[in-house]
Amino acid sequence: MAHVKEPYGLKGWVKLYSYSEELGLAGFEQWWVNQGSESKPDWRATEPDEVGEHSGVLIAKLPGVEDRDAAFALKGRQIAVPRSEFPERRNEDEFYWSDLIGLEVKNRQDELLGVVDGLLDLGPHEVLRVKAPAVGDAKPQEILIPFVAQYIDAVELGNKVVKVDWEQDF
Repeated sequence: MAHVKEPYGLKGWVKLYSYSEELGLAGFEQWWVNQGSESKPDWRATEPDEVGEHSGVLIAKLPGVEDRDAAFALKGRQIAVPRSEFPERRNEDEFYWSDLIGLEVKNRQDELLGVVDGLLDLGPHEVLRVKAPAVGDAKPQEILIPFVAQYIDAVELGNKVVKVDWEQDF
């Protein structure tokens, strides 16, 4: 749902980079904070002391974080909530990022371009980060595809595929 961006002020507050529209994370009473790493996650439940907004940025005061140094130690930590707590999607064209990660990406010629590895929020729209298969000894490449109707033909959650108007050599 988010990650800790940086400290906010001197009293232990943190700025959060939210992956959801608006202040979605603020609506959950309990958060899970990854105290480990990406390769060795250590998710721990916590209830934020306070959550707010400053200049369009989500800010929070977490328990036990009392000063700027303690807040700085949380920089980069991931914050999540259980999927069972998510509200239902409002319409068929709305997706949670977690629904898209891991889906195959195929173009109109049914060529496999790769697998969705993540998304980037670049303001006006999101961008799919697609991990392309490695060719020979080369490292896997990353393809960035704008998540807009011009390039996204269909998202088929049941078939675990995103169909795109994108060529392999773009």
